[in-house]
Amino acid sequence: MDMFISMKAENLNKGIYFEKASVMQMPTAQGHGHFIADFMEGDDDKLRILKRYADKLDGEEGFFIQHTSYGFKLLKPVDEDMEYIEAWESWVKFTRRLLREIEEVLGE
Repeated sequence: MDMFISMKAENLNKGIYFEKASVMQMPTAQGHGHFIADFMEGDDDKLRILKRYADKLDGEEGFFIQHTSYGFKLLKPVDEDMEYIEAWESWVKFTRRLLREIEEVLGE
């Protein structure tokens, strides 16, 4: 079982792009961000269990589930009222705890 965590957001200001310039573009403000935890399993039997577990998480605490052929993605909207680093650290702790729970369910 593998897990990959990340964050994705939409640029609020697309900025100016220079096709032939060598100047780096400044980062733009982002909004509508989601923290993402991608849970992946290669064993078919464990994959079925993983997907059933994901169904139990769907809709809880503002999470969204996207089923994939290899497991599921757990998405949570970023609380824009919270400092980003604090929110990220909270996400990391949560996903590690969730990974341990899933590994127990899968018998790993």
